[in-house]
Amino acid sequence: MRDILNTNLPVVNLHPGELFVAQEPTLISTILGSCVSVCLFCPKQKTGAMCHGVMPVRADLTMEDSFRFVETSVRYMVDILTRGNMLCPSTGLVAKIFGGADVLDVHFGPANDSRSIGSMNITAAREALARYDVAVAVEEVGGIHGCKLFFYSHTGDVLLKRIPRASVPE
Repeated sequence: MRDILNTNLPVVNLHPGELFVAQEPTLISTILGSCVSVCLFCPKQKTGAMCHGVMPVRADLTMEDSFRFVETSVRYMVDILTRGNMLCPSTGLVAKIFGGADVLDVHFGPANDSRSIGSMNITAAREALARYDVAVAVEEVGGIHGCKLFFYSHTGDVLLKRIPRASVPE
């Protein structure tokens, strides 16, 4: 088995609210807790993109539409990968979803129907991908542990490393 981190590829580290569309083979990495990353890969063109979404959707339409929002990021990545010189049909894209962990005990909504930001981000990613008819090949979402991701834009391979929860002294 080859050591997939031993590479001469350019490396891009995504911070919260960022995305990257690779036009050449690239290793894209990020660290996730409740945030969600969607990795899109086009096997036909051997290109890919990855986002680091912080919030599910833009609730206030007067707010700037940015890549902090999962829905906005997915829409942009699908648009870029399916037109121009990349030209991959949306049905030819392969998606992988990661993150959305409940690393903090913060929930929204009434107590009997509360949802965590992680679960809301996961739902937003699934719904956005379904809207564009993009198949989800892999989901490693939820739980209570964060993770570090390494996405190879030209192969679609993803290496995920779970991050153990820090113990909090009482």
